[in-house]
Amino acid sequence: MTANEETAPPAAGTAISPEDEARYRRVILAIASGAFLASFAMNFWWPFLPLFLQEIGATSDANALFWVGVATTVQGVARLVSGPAWGVISDRYGRKLMLVRALYAATLTTAIAAVAHAPWVVVVALAMQGLFSGFIPAAIALTSVSVPDARLNRSLGVVTGGQYLGSTLGPAVGALLAIGFGFRGAIVASAVLPALAATWIIFAVPRDGVAPRVVREVGPAGGRRLKISMDWARGFPRPFWAAVFLYFGLFALNQFVRVATPIAIEDIVGSGRAQAVSGITFSLGGAAAVVGVAVVARVMSGRMTLRQTIGAFTFVSAAAMPLLALGGSAWLFGAGFLLFALVNAASMPATNTLIAEAVRPERRGTAFGLASSAQALAFMAGPMGAAGFAAVSVPGGFLFCACGFLGLAVLVAATGRGSKSAAGAL
Repeated sequence: MTANEETAPPAAGTAISPEDEARYRRVILAIASGAFLASFAMNFWWPFLPLFLQEIGATSDANALFWVGVATTVQGVARLVSGPAWGVISDRYGRKLMLVRALYAATLTTAIAAVAHAPWVVVVALAMQGLFSGFIPAAIALTSVSVPDARLNRSLGVVTGGQYLGSTLGPAVGALLAIGFGFRGAIVASAVLPALAATWIIFAVPRDGVAPRVVREVGPAGGRRLKISMDWARGFPRPFWAAVFLYFGLFALNQFVRVATPIAIEDIVGSGRAQAVSGITFSLGGAAAVVGVAVVARVMSGRMTLRQTIGAFTFVSAAAMPLLALGGSAWLFGAGFLLFALVNAASMPATNTLIAEAVRPERRGTAFGLASSAQALAFMAGPMGAAGFAAVSVPGGFLFCACGFLGLAVLVAATGRGSKSAAGAL
């Protein structure tokens, strides 16, 4: 089957032939490689963004951080607004089309940043990126309609693993590129790779099927009639909204912990060693996240229900928080952070599967568009919460996160679906 042909997974309960199994494997690996390449590229330049802003006009460290704050806030608001719209469009015209669009948009917006001559241009670039990119939700939505539901959890694990691996390796490669070719050279390299990923997706992934739109005709008899889509009018079920809230909570608490971690490490080891210890902690945390998605989530798949899997991971995340709050040493803090990074990442495939299983396949683009908006809101709420607790008590903030994770575990137990995790291997 070529990439221009349309394909859809078989109905539930239908036997899957070895040929279909191999085809699903190729499709998921293609989507995962695209997610890896784009995430890898986008993380080339993000760690040195404040330094680049100083190079193009920011007057001080504080001024550079101010522009970073403006840019990320504008990007988050743009994602919050645009996510559901792109989701609706993907359900009408195809999730593959939206993934390709998002990847090419990432190239265009990053190219704008590469030629920026002032900090405000970077703000514009990230605002456009928030409006027109968003390739990870698009990749997840495409995955959710490209394989049978029995393969969904593990397939999402492969795609999420590609994303985390790219996010982990990207900063190191970006630093080497910045040393060899300067900040602009690293950003140019970052701009090229998403376009290559989009071109690869065009040829490697078949078109996904799009369900016929349900419409009604409005207007006088014999006159010009207006067709109104009824897709958006039909509401989502309660399990979907519970899964989206879970998604928001996991990301918000994750951002809280990541933003508060450098401050906590400085309190433990002092300002002289804080930068080095923080760098090591986050590097090891990135590696732990990859292991969590690629190994831990995969081992759990098929052995527990989705509800049990997510509940266990959120409970372990809660248990890791006292190590961050009360550890008192860099070693104990690091152990707690690695445990948290591992299980928080491992919970993502199951959470995405929970969202997908709560809605019909023809509405999954819209579902993950709404989840993308929840994620954007979490990326703003988490750092704001960390900043608030930093003014009072950072250890108290970590204990607050422990309560938050326990609350999410209770939510999963009360409203999560009890369907089995995908049992098939890719």
